[in-house]
Amino acid sequence: MVARHSPISMQTGAFATLEFDRIVEAVVSCALTPLGAEALARLRPLTDPHAVRTALAHTTEAVRFAAANGPMPLEAPRNLDKTLAALAIEAQPLEPAQLVSLVNFLGSVARVCQSVTTATKGPYPALSAIVSGSANWDRECAEVRRKVHESGEVVDDASPELKTIRGRLRKQRNRLRGNLEAYLRGRETARYLQEQVVSERNGRFVLIVRSEHRTAIPGIVHGSSSSGASLFLEPLSTVDINNEIVALDEQERDEVRRVLLVLSTAFRRRAPDLHRTLTAATDLDVLQARASFSGIVGGVEPAIADDQALELRDARHPLLMAGVTSRLANTTGAGDPIEPVPVDIIMTPPTRALVMTGPNTGGKTVALKTAGLLSLMAQAGLHIPVATGSRVPVFRSVFADIGDEQSIAANLSTFSGHISNIVDMDRWLSIPGLILLDEVGAGTDPVEGGALGRAVVEHFRHRGAHV
Repeated sequence: MVARHSPISMQTGAFATLEFDRIVEAVVSCALTPLGAEALARLRPLTDPHAVRTALAHTTEAVRFAAANGPMPLEAPRNLDKTLAALAIEAQPLEPAQLVSLVNFLGSVARVCQSVTTATKGPYPALSAIVSGSANWDRECAEVRRKVHESGEVVDDASPELKTIRGRLRKQRNRLRGNLEAYLRGRETARYLQEQVVSERNGRFVLIVRSEHRTAIPGIVHGSSSSGASLFLEPLSTVDINNEIVALDEQERDEVRRVLLVLSTAFRRRAPDLHRTLTAATDLDVLQARASFSGIVGGVEPAIADDQALELRDARHPLLMAGVTSRLANTTGAGDPIEPVPVDIIMTPPTRALVMTGPNTGGKTVALKTAGLLSLMAQAGLHIPVATGSRVPVFRSVFADIGDEQSIAANLSTFSGHISNIVDMDRWLSIPGLILLDEVGAGTDPVEGGALGRAVVEHFRHRGAHV
């Protein structure tokens, strides 16, 4: 099963500052089902080292599976949630199209389970554990396919009663058609008609008669045209046939509803099995999406550093990659994305602080964000775009004071805004923790700001944080 643990604690706005939410959006875009997309939208970094190792190992396993066996043939309709909601209502039959889409979805889950069972270059213990929880739906799916056409129509042979009713309906409609066509062809009656067609009004077949010839053909008027020049008339000779057709239509609807209810109930009565299957489908989709994202960013599984070392070698910011930005609906900016320049970000014990210096537009802020974002991604079980041999700690808290985030509404200056953030960091810091400070001491006199910045860095370093 896909690991589920408590998420990391972060300073308010840190996800947005490091743009982890945009990474989540890109991963969600790799989902094949609404179930997987919903689960991935809740993706958050984990704080338990064992859970992080497990999540990363599962992603690696999914990458190996895809490389050796191809993508998972998982598919689901966009409105699957509505189908499942309708299935949860007792005595409520699913619509034919809903049954067809449900069967197609369960069929795709069965194909994925089969592909995992027969996969080459294994073993795949995590995937095998997931598919073992999925139930078999061959009998129910076969019954739906036998009784409901792929187009969404319930077939005549769905039940003996339905076949009999529809046979009688066809016979009566042919009889009615012949009767009405006699009026259309009749020399004495055709001249009273506004149009040489048979129409339908309130579920009954009628002729379109000129208003001035209302009494020329005995019958029942079922309304008139908007201009009043035409009347919709049911000849008396067809009333009994129409009555029988209306009754047969009602019987057909009742029988179709009964058939659909039986088919729906077959799934509904196995609610625990369906829940297990949906869980398996969700977990499979989550892993294949993480594997797909790994391929998009050229990701690798980083090692978890028990000695708290942070070694990101040839690290690239994923949101500067064309493959990622093309998946983000809200991407702005002109031209193609520029592929990121790799950077090494290394802090090995006993070093706990790293100061980056350089000219404007030299990439310092991007490097800071890369360090924070890749750490969060790894703790969420995602492969990260780094060179093999990279290592990351498992942080319990991550904070970022990057950019000028002063609040005019709160009457805070740039300097006051930074100090407010630093105070919050100090209050909520849990070790191991990562603190990212961009232009520490900004907004003050250079001498005073330098001293303040040094004091802040030293304070957090002595508290045991990575700064």
